[in-house]
Amino acid sequence: MDIKEITTGDSEVYGTVGTEVGASVGASAEVSAEAKDETTEVFEKIKTHFPPAKVKKIMQSDEDIGKVSQATPVITGRSLEFFMALLVKKSGDMARQRGMKRITADVLRDTILEDERFDFLRESICAGYKGYKEDEEKE
Repeated sequence: MDIKEITTGDSEVYGTVGTEVGASVGASAEVSAEAKDETTEVFEKIKTHFPPAKVKKIMQSDEDIGKVSQATPVITGRSLEFFMALLVKKSGDMARQRGMKRITADVLRDTILEDERFDFLRESICAGYKGYKEDEEKE
């Protein structure tokens, strides 16, 4: 597994994150080489980062969350960056296939409906869309 150091602007290392897809706890599904290459490419293109202090502040705004370890906001921020970059890349690819120069809400919705990695968003984002049927998803 490749390891990337997570740093802030002052080069202080806050933690490390693996870039291997499927490295999460309990991930038993095999991932194709093409998907690994795609996700690694997206991960390496990320240049901006969410400040861990702001992520920690947002996390602690919830009454149920008490103390937060030092690595948690860093990993959460990097996960968010990766998720956003992947969604934008997939949506951009879909927009280009349709001959569009902009990513619209329709393109985002269609990307969420077509890619299995975004299935957790389907119920909240696509529930009002006539092409989305929750019953078909359960079968």
